[in-house]
Order: sequence, then structure tokens, then C-alpha cells
Amino acid sequence: MISDVDVRHAGMKGQGVFALRPFTPGEFIFRRRHGLVVDRRGIDALSAEDAMHLTELSRDRFAVILPPGAYLNHSYDPNAMRSGVKVFAWKRIEAGDEITIDYRLNAFDGDSWPCACGSSNCTGTVVGSFFALPEDRQRAYLPFAPQFIRREYRDHCAQ
Repeated sequence: MISDVDVRHAGMKGQGVFALRPFTPGEFIFRRRHGLVVDRRGIDALSAEDAMHLTELSRDRFAVILPPGAYLNHSYDPNAMRSGVKVFAWKRIEAGDEITIDYRLNAFDGDSWPCACGSSNCTGTVVGSFFALPEDRQRAYLPFAPQFIRREYRDHCAQ
């Protein structure tokens, strides 16, 4: 499946993942692979490159994502979704389109950074928290969120 995507320059975003063929909604695109897994203390020992490609596994465990998954860029209007390590089409993706995901799906720390996604609904800043998403987006994403986010969501809703 990795042969169906290509990593190449994506403008201001740096590298990006691009479709080499069309994908229909729900279609599996590729499996993200993890490298090193670290706890919060281990983040400081990572290279700058590895630290840029972290994903949250839980509140205190993080994994370095390996290519091509490391180069999936964020979008406020993503055309792909990830569930665990599987990346699948969220919307129709044409050959040549950049494949994007919403980083907020598994984020919780609330850090923010500039966004260059170019989506019509982009605010210019990504707030890295599932719970900063609008409620309708939280509900749409919840089935794909990691277990620790789903658990926290249930705890929030029970209050």
C-alpha cells in the first residue's frame, strides 16, 4: 500500500504525502509505522527531526512516526483519517492530492502552532487538543480517536 503514496515537497509545510492513485471514502491508504517509543522525559533526548514526528500514544507515552506517515500534514479540512496505525480516506482523494489528517484527533496538551493548511475554515493556528475541536467534530472523530481520548471524552460527558 505504501507504493500508492509518494513523499514530496508540499510548499510551506515542508514534506507531504501525496496520492499516486484515487482513493474512495473509507478505503485503506497505508499503515503508519512507529519507531522509538518514549515517555515524556525521553522527549528531550530525541533529535529535533524525531521530536517533530511524535504522536501521542497515551498521556505519557509517545512514538516517533516513520516515513511516509511522518510526513502527513495537518488540515482543518482533512481528506484522510487515522485509526490506530491505519490511515484511510475520509473523503475522496484524487491522484496527485496531498493526503492530510487532523492532528487534533489524538492531541491533548493544548500546545499551539501556526497552521499553513490553507483550508477555508483554517484559523491560522492549530490548538493541539481534541477537546478544542467543535463539539460536532469531536463526535465525528470520536470513533477514530485513541482509547485514552475516548475514555477522557466519556469522563467529560459524564460530568
